[in-house]
Amino acid sequence: KVSDAYPNLMLHLAGRHMPEWIINSNFHNVMVEGEINNVREYMASKDIMIVPLISGSGMRVKIVEGMAFGKVIISTSIGAEGIQYLHEKDILIANTPEEYSTMVGKCVSDNKLYNDIGNNARILAREKYDNKVIAGKLISFYKTLS
Repeated sequence: KVSDAYPNLMLHLAGRHMPEWIINSNFHNVMVEGEINNVREYMASKDIMIVPLISGSGMRVKIVEGMAFGKVIISTSIGAEGIQYLHEKDILIANTPEEYSTMVGKCVSDNKLYNDIGNNARILAREKYDNKVIAGKLISFYKTLS
């Protein structure tokens, strides 16, 4: 268990429409923050971004934003759908509580892995998901139609 191995770690929960039961909870080493006014500032102040999505479809914009900031992202396979990543290179995938615990432990104990994934995430976000790159691909596609 991560909290036993790293008792000083804090989990910050942020997001719009946070359920009342979470807002009113009092979990050990958990800070419930709800909706964030300045997302850029908030992301910049955190080390790891955990995105435990278990349903949904399409691109996960917040994950790509976190990657662009060079954050280490830990998400489920479903959460990372639509993102062209390599597990343990660009982001970390965890589909069970035990896997999340393992991935957080890896980040905390392996500085090289932590730094490499953050750097690789930033590069991937800029090379594949930057608006200028996407616009260029779209323009190239339109040119093939004429």
